[in-house]
Amino acid sequence: MSKQSVVVIGAGVIGLTVANQLQEDGKYAVTIVAEHVPDSLPAGTRESSGWASPWAGAHWRAWSANWDHWLQDMELQTYHSMNEIADRVPESGIKKAQGLDYFEALPDGETPWYVSKVNDVRELPTSELPMGIIYGLEYSTVLINVPQYLAYLKNKFTGMGGIIEQRALDHIEEALLFDATSRNEPNGKTPIVVNCAALGNRMLGGVCDASMRPVRGQTLIVNAPDAKRTLTRIGSQFGYVIPRGDGTVVLGGSAEAGSWDEEEDMKTTQQILQRTQALEPSLLPSSMLELDESERVRALRANIVSVGVGFRPMREGGVRLETQEYVDSVSGKPFTVVHCYGHAGYG
Repeated sequence: MSKQSVVVIGAGVIGLTVANQLQEDGKYAVTIVAEHVPDSLPAGTRESSGWASPWAGAHWRAWSANWDHWLQDMELQTYHSMNEIADRVPESGIKKAQGLDYFEALPDGETPWYVSKVNDVRELPTSELPMGIIYGLEYSTVLINVPQYLAYLKNKFTGMGGIIEQRALDHIEEALLFDATSRNEPNGKTPIVVNCAALGNRMLGGVCDASMRPVRGQTLIVNAPDAKRTLTRIGSQFGYVIPRGDGTVVLGGSAEAGSWDEEEDMKTTQQILQRTQALEPSLLPSSMLELDESERVRALRANIVSVGVGFRPMREGGVRLETQEYVDSVSGKPFTVVHCYGHAGYG
């Protein structure tokens, strides 16, 4: 019995994850077509800002509201799946770590929903809270070295027989040209297309989703081998510290809706350094903790490896996860598209 052909548009974390799940199921012959794919870059070459995944931190922490049970379910599935991968596949780039969330205010005055769902939870006493923080939660989470994770997902997919074609599409219909099954079986089933094109959906013909917006994020990667836990401060002084597990740490961040500026903003860099050195003392050797703030910031700046700017694919109204029926303008045959995009900074 022939397999159902599926064409996935996009090779970021979302696209590769969808493709792996389908290929692993055994019922589908999956091809990924994407403008950007995970590859080793020549020394000194900068990753394209045309896709978001390589610029991500990343770690697991919940962003869903206490009332949003649909999103909570997805976040919990991700939490458990990534913990399982961390245990089973050390080369995946996912590692377990201690997480710490600091809240300047609690939404609706309620404690976060995940306090009863994640592992090794400890609510911090007032004596341990930094200035300006009213609630702190410590728990077990995972760190994701995203470039390494992308390579793992790509290799897993191709190792199962999946096909990757690096090509930019102008119209969603063009995905049908990469139908692996029809190459050998012209009379086979019409392929299913899974649209994981993120910000590309602003201009992709047949979609042209005007609700897609970039949210510019600037991060710093620093050498800080003593930093082992991930911390996030939620509020007006937003910032985060995410170790990559290789001695480097991602420091952030910023969230500028609608900005396409790819250049480093020096003011943002200074702000990130100030906030994160206050958030996590272990970013610097213990011998430097007695220095004043300006000296600590200067010392941390000296450890910068690179400055990154990426664009989170935010969609007004939230993630689009639905099917849509199309008709191929060439063959006249109907085909189904599953839209899966708009995950912003928490894909």
